[in-house]
Amino acid sequence: MGLKSRNTNKMTNSNIAISIIIVNYKTPQLLLECVRSIVDTTKELSYEIVIVDNNSEDESEILIATNFPIVKWINSGYNAGFARANNLGIKKSTGEFIFLLNPDTLLSNDYLAKMINYHELLSKTEKVGLLTARILSSVDNSLLVGSGIGFAGIKKEWKKNPLSLKWQQIFKRKNKEGVYHAETMHFKNHEVDFVSGACALIKRATLESLNLYMDEDFFLYWEDVEWSYRIKKMGLKNFFFAGAEIFHVNSASTSSLIHRNAQVRISEFLFYSKRYDKLSFHLVGILMRFNYFLTSLLLKRSKDEASLAELNFDKLLFKQYFYQAYEQYCEKNKNERPYLKYVEETIK
Repeated sequence: MGLKSRNTNKMTNSNIAISIIIVNYKTPQLLLECVRSIVDTTKELSYEIVIVDNNSEDESEILIATNFPIVKWINSGYNAGFARANNLGIKKSTGEFIFLLNPDTLLSNDYLAKMINYHELLSKTEKVGLLTARILSSVDNSLLVGSGIGFAGIKKEWKKNPLSLKWQQIFKRKNKEGVYHAETMHFKNHEVDFVSGACALIKRATLESLNLYMDEDFFLYWEDVEWSYRIKKMGLKNFFFAGAEIFHVNSASTSSLIHRNAQVRISEFLFYSKRYDKLSFHLVGILMRFNYFLTSLLLKRSKDEASLAELNFDKLLFKQYFYQAYEQYCEKNKNERPYLKYVEETIK
């Protein structure tokens, strides 16, 4: 049943093809099923599983130790977030390939072998950075879009502007060329800009030679987008592989939807601070304030109280965290860089 009885020879071999890095936080049963799916679907491939636990303080470790004792278990000692914990796991692993995997996922048959084979095929003609594959909901098999084309920034914020929205409505065209349709493209092999950290493959030699570890300033969310952005800036290409898929319980370790959405937005602010120079970053801020002003007028006029409440909450997040992101992580050279985390008590 367990990893020990089925893979002892593989796991003790120093020539490991792939290291699977899983960051765990309070998802013991999901983690157990995730590891079991790796064992059940990976037959003819040498691999190791490295789990980094972010101070879960539950039965996660005992469950894994009992059922899969050969798994490498690392206790971070605190809630290190996604990027720092993954980097820790990467540095403690030895595989030729590194594969980041969420604990609330299940692999399809021969998933890892298919990913490596496609990476090697691409590498014959391309400088490959990250490789990802299709993600489906484990609840209803619906497509979960975690990769695509186009990085968030000034263009994205402009598209939210009421004037821009009106312009698009007037001049919209059916079947407009150049629009990325994930529902179609996620069933085709193609190059993408960013990939999901829920299932991301990279060659160790590539990561280490270019020092492409994840940015540890990010606590949770958007670290995979920043990672993808930085990898592309280094002259590599990121790809989507349609020949494999995983099943994912989205945000299983996040207790509150409001808290999750707030942290997503805050991490987006941090990405902007990483992507842009000081002037461009402040231009984004001006555009966002302009958008808040116009959108608020329209929502008050239409008496859409629910949407207005959402907008006002986003404005509070902007006020509290947007400029703090740049000041804390880009202007000040600190030895200690505390996370930019959502704290409900500071929003007022």
